[in-house]
Order: sequence, then structure tokens, then C-alpha cells
Amino acid sequence: MKQSLTRRSLKNTRRRRIYLATASLAALVMAAGGTAMAVQPNDEPDAEPKTTNTAPAAAFAGETNTEEWAGNASSLYQKYARGGSSVTGGVNDAAAKDGKALNLTIPAGAGASPSNAAEVASKEQFLYGSFSSRVKTADCSAQPETGAVTGIFTYGNDGTDQDGDGLTDNSEIDIEVLCGRPDVINLTIYTDYEASTEKSQRVSRIVDLRQGKVISTCYYTDFSGNCVENLTGEQSSPATVPAIKDFDSSKAYYDYRIDWTEQNVKFTITDEAGEEITLWDYQGPAERIPSRPAGYLVNFWHTNSWAAHERPKTIKSPTAPLTVSVDSSTSTALD
Repeated sequence: MKQSLTRRSLKNTRRRRIYLATASLAALVMAAGGTAMAVQPNDEPDAEPKTTNTAPAAAFAGETNTEEWAGNASSLYQKYARGGSSVTGGVNDAAAKDGKALNLTIPAGAGASPSNAAEVASKEQFLYGSFSSRVKTADCSAQPETGAVTGIFTYGNDGTDQDGDGLTDNSEIDIEVLCGRPDVINLTIYTDYEASTEKSQRVSRIVDLRQGKVISTCYYTDFSGNCVENLTGEQSSPATVPAIKDFDSSKAYYDYRIDWTEQNVKFTITDEAGEEITLWDYQGPAERIPSRPAGYLVNFWHTNSWAAHERPKTIKSPTAPLTVSVDSSTSTALD
């Protein structure tokens, strides 16, 4: 099966998470006795985070920290505004649970690539955990051919190949929504990515939530769009996903969650009625599940090479500013 519309160019993928390039490599690996903290430059003044002690599932018994974005500063996340983008917390938003939200905004004429992203990145690194954000994606209805990506994801890459497979280890779990198809969710799990060749080891699922349709579930080794293996069984569970009536990720807030353990990666969404829906519970071979520390991020950026599913023209630069709103972000360590 060929998924040519999911290809990302080298320009847009080297490297997607710029904040890690500024961190000490030593800070991205597991320290003795616990997880390491990523060293972040130019941290803003600390704000007192709102925290809870309630883990989202029995498997996750570690400390839970929630950033409500009630103000502009955070002790949990570092903000990055690049290429004319802006990152602003404490924005009045009646649809947010506490009336405040974080806005990630890219400008008209934004440059392509995550190097121009509006982004927040956790200051802590995790080896397994549960991560969720309540997000409303950008509304591109007035500029429907715009190429823009909302990312909710974990990411860690210290440039080493500890598993010895000849590719740089890449600990990454993505939930991504393309502006041209706010009804479609793109889910990806990486264990390896070699920037010089664009070779990778990753599994991916695309879900049309308005139709309740799993478009594809595949294993890939590069960005040619060629599905090397159509996944079945435990690697493609659940086989079906229920529809969310009139689903449009840009019209309302939804809770998006990643549960990451040594045995599986589970993606869920909670709808406006409070019902949690499993999009994918991946339980494949261990070598296809990340086993290196990663941070937790939310970002927004323009792409000129990754078109939305069945929308090949959706790669244009924004003609007006676009904004993603984040009501809250929560992380829970495994133990």
C-alpha cells in the first residue's frame, strides 16, 4: 500500500524538535537513579504549576503534573517562538475549562519546517509515562489549502545508536493533525531516524474520526510513502474506531492522550461528552516501541511538503495568522 501523501521532506524533518539540539546531550539520557532533566536555555521565570496526585491509569503511579496555562510563565514547560511565531499563555478563552489557554500562533507567510514552529516542551525527560493535552487545532476553513501541522508528541534523540541497528535511535510518539483535514488524526511511533538518509523505523496509523474509519496501519522504513508491512492483530488494535459525530478538531477542545509503556503505546481521544475512545493500542515487537527517554511537547508549524489525506493542494503558506489553543497539558511518570 502506498501512502504518498504522508511523506515529509528532509527539509521539514531535520530536525523536527529544535529544542533538543540546544540541550546538553548528557541531559537526554537516563541518569543513575532517575530520569534526567533537559537543560533548557533562556527559561522563563518559574510559575507555580497546578499538580495532582491522580494517575490516569493504574499502570502509571508516578507524579502527575498539570499545566493549566493560566499565566504566561511555566515551571514545567519551556516556550519556543521561532520564525515570527508566538507562544502566549494566560489568554482569555471561554471554552477553556478555567477560562485561560495557551495560544501557539504562526504568522501569514510562515516559513516551512518545525524550525519555525510555535512550541512548548517539557523541562523533564521521561522513560515511559502518560501524556495528555486538551487542544483545539487551528481553523483553516478560510484558507483551506494551507499546510500546517498540530503536533502532540514525545521526542528524544541524542544522536546515538544504542540498539546497534545502524540507525540513530529516535524515541518519538506522535499525534498530529493537518490543517487541511481536521477530521483526520495521524498517529506515529518511531524508534529510529537517520537524518542523512531519511531512513527510519516507524509504525503509523491514520484515522478518519468523522467517518469512524481506519485509513491505514503500516510499518515504514523511509519517507517514500511505501507501506512495507500492513499491520494486523495486536499491531492493529482496535481493528475499528467509532465515529465522533461531526468531528472537527478545529471547532472544539478535545483531550488527546498517549500512554507509553515497555509493552505498548496507546492513543486515545476524549470527546466533548467525556467518552474516551481508543484510536490505537499498539502492542507490537519490542524493537518497534521506543525505549529511550523523551520529552513531551505540543507544537504548530507550516509544512510545504506534507499534504493532508486526499487533499494534495494543502501545502500552501498561511495567508493570515493561524492559532492552536491548548487548555492544559498533563504528564504522569510510569512510577
